[in-house]
Amino acid sequence: MKPSAAMCVRDLLSFFTIFPTRGRGLGFQCLWALPYLVAPVVGGVGAIVYIATGDTRLAYLALLLATGLNHIDGLADAADALMVRDRAKARAVLEDPHRGAAAIFAVVVAVVLGMSAHVGSWLDYIAAEMFSKSLAVVAAGFSKPFKPGLGADFAKNARRQWPAVIPAMAVAVYLRPITAAIALAVSLLFYIAAYRHLGGMNGDLLGALLEISRVAYLY
Repeated sequence: MKPSAAMCVRDLLSFFTIFPTRGRGLGFQCLWALPYLVAPVVGGVGAIVYIATGDTRLAYLALLLATGLNHIDGLADAADALMVRDRAKARAVLEDPHRGAAAIFAVVVAVVLGMSAHVGSWLDYIAAEMFSKSLAVVAAGFSKPFKPGLGADFAKNARRQWPAVIPAMAVAVYLRPITAAIALAVSLLFYIAAYRHLGGMNGDLLGALLEISRVAYLY
Protein backbone atom coordinates (compact mmCIF):
# COMPACT_ATOMS: atom_id res chain seq x y z
CA MET A 1 0.00 0.00 0.00
CA LYS A 2 1.34 3.40 -0.97
CA PRO A 3 1.95 5.56 2.12
CA SER A 4 0.14 8.86 2.55
CA ALA A 5 2.05 12.11 2.07
CA ALA A 6 2.01 12.71 5.82
CA MET A 7 3.38 9.24 6.58
CA CYS A 8 5.96 9.63 3.84
CA VAL A 9 7.27 12.83 5.42
CA ARG A 10 7.19 11.33 8.92
CA ASP A 11 9.29 8.42 7.63
CA LEU A 12 11.94 10.84 6.37
CA LEU A 13 11.98 12.83 9.61
CA SER A 14 12.15 9.62 11.62
CA PHE A 15 15.15 8.34 9.66
CA PHE A 16 17.11 11.58 9.18
CA THR A 17 16.50 13.33 12.51
CA ILE A 18 16.44 12.53 16.19
CA PHE A 19 12.92 13.85 16.63
CA PRO A 20 10.10 11.38 17.34
CA THR A 21 7.58 11.52 14.50
CA ARG A 22 5.94 8.07 14.73
CA GLY A 23 7.34 7.26 11.31
CA ARG A 24 8.57 3.83 10.34
CA GLY A 25 11.99 5.29 9.60
CA LEU A 26 12.71 3.19 6.50
CA GLY A 27 10.71 4.86 3.72
CA PHE A 28 12.25 6.89 0.91
CA GLN A 29 9.16 7.35 -1.27
CA CYS A 30 9.25 11.10 -0.55
CA LEU A 31 12.98 11.48 -1.03
CA TRP A 32 12.45 14.72 -2.96
CA ALA A 33 11.37 16.33 0.33
CA LEU A 34 14.78 15.94 1.99
CA PRO A 35 16.11 19.43 1.14
CA TYR A 36 12.73 21.13 1.48
CA LEU A 37 11.43 19.67 4.76
CA VAL A 38 14.17 17.77 6.58
CA ALA A 39 16.96 20.27 5.86
CA PRO A 40 15.11 23.22 7.48
CA VAL A 41 14.41 21.08 10.55
CA VAL A 42 18.01 19.95 11.04
CA GLY A 43 19.61 23.16 9.83
CA GLY A 44 17.11 25.14 11.85
CA VAL A 45 18.43 23.64 15.07
CA GLY A 46 21.92 24.86 14.24
CA ALA A 47 20.52 28.23 13.18
CA ILE A 48 18.60 28.70 16.44
CA VAL A 49 21.65 27.87 18.57
CA TYR A 50 23.81 30.20 16.46
CA ILE A 51 21.31 33.05 16.85
CA ALA A 52 21.11 32.44 20.60
CA THR A 53 24.84 32.09 21.27
CA GLY A 54 26.79 33.30 18.24
CA ASP A 55 28.99 30.25 18.77
CA THR A 56 29.68 28.15 15.67
CA ARG A 57 30.96 25.28 17.82
CA LEU A 58 27.75 24.90 19.77
CA ALA A 59 25.66 25.46 16.64
CA TYR A 60 27.37 22.69 14.70
CA LEU A 61 27.22 20.25 17.60
CA ALA A 62 23.52 20.99 18.00
CA LEU A 63 23.00 20.35 14.29
CA LEU A 64 24.80 17.01 14.53
CA LEU A 65 22.69 16.00 17.51
CA ALA A 66 19.56 16.90 15.54
CA THR A 67 20.58 14.29 12.96
CA GLY A 68 20.88 11.69 15.72
CA LEU A 69 24.52 11.32 14.62
CA ASN A 70 23.02 9.10 11.96
CA HIS A 71 25.60 9.67 9.23
CA ILE A 72 28.79 10.02 11.27
CA ASP A 73 28.95 6.23 11.28
CA GLY A 74 28.89 6.23 7.48
CA LEU A 75 31.79 8.68 7.34
CA ALA A 76 33.78 6.57 9.79
CA ASP A 77 33.14 3.32 7.90
CA ALA A 78 33.90 4.87 4.50
CA ALA A 79 37.19 6.31 5.78
CA ASP A 80 38.25 2.90 7.09
CA ALA A 81 37.26 1.20 3.83
CA LEU A 82 39.37 3.61 1.78
CA MET A 83 42.43 2.49 3.72
CA VAL A 84 42.00 -1.10 2.46
CA ARG A 85 43.06 -1.57 -1.14
CA ASP A 86 41.35 -4.91 -1.80
CA ARG A 87 37.72 -4.31 -2.82
CA ALA A 88 36.24 -7.35 -1.10
CA LYS A 89 38.05 -6.57 2.14
CA ALA A 90 37.12 -2.89 1.86
CA ARG A 91 33.44 -3.80 1.62
CA ALA A 92 33.80 -6.06 4.63
CA VAL A 93 35.33 -3.20 6.59
CA LEU A 94 32.13 -1.21 6.11
CA GLU A 95 30.35 -3.83 8.22
CA ASP A 96 33.10 -4.20 10.82
CA PRO A 97 32.47 -2.12 13.97
CA HIS A 98 35.96 -2.85 15.30
CA ARG A 99 37.99 -0.99 12.69
CA GLY A 100 39.06 2.40 13.86
CA ALA A 101 42.12 4.54 13.11
CA ALA A 102 40.98 6.15 9.86
CA ALA A 103 37.43 6.31 11.18
CA ILE A 104 38.45 8.28 14.26
CA PHE A 105 40.63 10.60 12.18
CA ALA A 106 37.86 11.32 9.65
CA VAL A 107 35.21 12.00 12.28
CA VAL A 108 37.48 14.25 14.35
CA VAL A 109 38.52 16.26 11.29
CA ALA A 110 34.92 16.65 10.11
CA VAL A 111 33.67 17.77 13.52
CA VAL A 112 36.57 20.19 14.07
CA LEU A 113 36.05 21.77 10.65
CA GLY A 114 32.31 21.99 11.20
CA MET A 115 32.76 23.66 14.58
CA SER A 116 35.21 26.20 13.14
CA ALA A 117 33.01 27.00 10.14
CA HIS A 118 33.04 30.44 8.52
CA VAL A 119 29.38 31.21 9.06
CA GLY A 120 28.01 34.52 7.81
CA SER A 121 24.49 34.14 9.16
CA TRP A 122 22.10 31.63 10.68
CA LEU A 123 20.80 30.91 7.18
CA ASP A 124 24.06 29.18 6.29
CA TYR A 125 23.16 26.18 8.46
CA ILE A 126 19.89 25.62 6.63
CA ALA A 127 21.55 26.19 3.25
CA ALA A 128 24.27 23.67 4.12
CA GLU A 129 21.64 21.06 4.89
CA MET A 130 19.80 21.82 1.65
CA PHE A 131 23.06 21.49 -0.26
CA SER A 132 24.20 18.23 1.32
CA LYS A 133 20.84 16.50 1.11
CA SER A 134 20.25 17.60 -2.49
CA LEU A 135 23.70 16.39 -3.48
CA ALA A 136 23.13 13.01 -1.84
CA VAL A 137 19.87 12.52 -3.74
CA VAL A 138 21.44 13.51 -7.08
CA ALA A 139 24.52 11.34 -6.52
CA ALA A 140 22.39 8.36 -5.52
CA GLY A 141 20.23 8.84 -8.60
CA PHE A 142 23.24 8.07 -10.80
CA SER A 143 24.79 5.38 -8.61
CA LYS A 144 24.67 1.60 -8.58
CA PRO A 145 24.43 -0.10 -5.16
CA PHE A 146 26.85 -2.95 -4.60
CA LYS A 147 24.48 -4.73 -2.22
CA PRO A 148 20.82 -4.72 -1.16
CA GLY A 149 19.80 -2.56 1.77
CA LEU A 150 18.83 0.97 2.70
CA GLY A 151 21.35 2.44 0.28
CA ALA A 152 19.86 0.45 -2.58
CA ASP A 153 16.35 1.57 -1.63
CA PHE A 154 17.55 5.17 -1.43
CA ALA A 155 19.12 4.92 -4.90
CA LYS A 156 16.03 3.29 -6.40
CA ASN A 157 13.85 6.19 -5.31
CA ALA A 158 16.49 8.79 -6.15
CA ARG A 159 16.56 7.71 -9.81
CA ARG A 160 12.99 8.95 -10.20
CA GLN A 161 13.08 11.89 -7.83
CA TRP A 162 16.48 13.57 -8.19
CA PRO A 163 15.27 16.30 -10.61
CA ALA A 164 12.92 17.59 -7.90
CA VAL A 165 15.83 18.57 -5.63
CA ILE A 166 17.63 20.71 -8.22
CA PRO A 167 15.82 23.95 -7.18
CA ALA A 168 16.98 23.43 -3.59
CA MET A 169 20.53 22.87 -4.80
CA ALA A 170 20.30 26.04 -6.90
CA VAL A 171 19.21 28.09 -3.89
CA ALA A 172 22.13 26.79 -1.80
CA VAL A 173 24.57 27.59 -4.63
CA TYR A 174 23.08 31.07 -5.06
CA LEU A 175 23.52 31.87 -1.36
CA ARG A 176 27.21 30.86 -1.27
CA PRO A 177 28.39 30.38 -4.87
CA ILE A 178 32.15 30.11 -4.30
CA THR A 179 31.84 27.96 -1.21
CA ALA A 180 29.27 25.76 -2.94
CA ALA A 181 31.54 25.25 -5.95
CA ILE A 182 34.45 24.20 -3.73
CA ALA A 183 32.19 21.97 -1.62
CA LEU A 184 30.80 20.34 -4.74
CA ALA A 185 34.28 19.60 -6.08
CA VAL A 186 35.58 18.23 -2.78
CA SER A 187 32.47 16.14 -2.11
CA LEU A 188 32.31 14.62 -5.59
CA LEU A 189 36.03 13.83 -5.62
CA PHE A 190 35.60 11.89 -2.40
CA TYR A 191 32.41 10.18 -3.55
CA ILE A 192 33.76 9.15 -6.95
CA ALA A 193 37.01 7.85 -5.43
CA ALA A 194 35.13 5.81 -2.82
CA TYR A 195 32.52 4.64 -5.35
CA ARG A 196 35.20 3.31 -7.70
CA HIS A 197 37.15 1.78 -4.85
CA LEU A 198 34.11 -0.09 -3.56
CA GLY A 199 32.60 -0.84 -6.97
CA GLY A 200 29.35 0.89 -6.08
CA MET A 201 27.56 2.67 -3.27
CA ASN A 202 25.72 1.79 -0.08
CA GLY A 203 24.18 3.66 2.83
CA ASP A 204 27.53 4.24 4.52
CA LEU A 205 28.93 5.99 1.46
CA LEU A 206 25.84 8.21 1.20
CA GLY A 207 26.13 9.04 4.89
CA ALA A 208 29.76 10.02 4.38
CA LEU A 209 28.77 12.21 1.43
CA LEU A 210 26.15 13.96 3.57
CA GLU A 211 28.69 14.72 6.30
CA ILE A 212 31.51 15.84 3.99
CA SER A 213 29.35 18.04 1.76
CA ARG A 214 27.77 19.79 4.76
CA VAL A 215 31.15 20.54 6.37
CA ALA A 216 32.68 21.63 3.06
CA TYR A 217 29.78 24.01 2.40
CA LEU A 218 29.98 25.58 5.86
CA TYR A 219 33.76 25.79 5.98
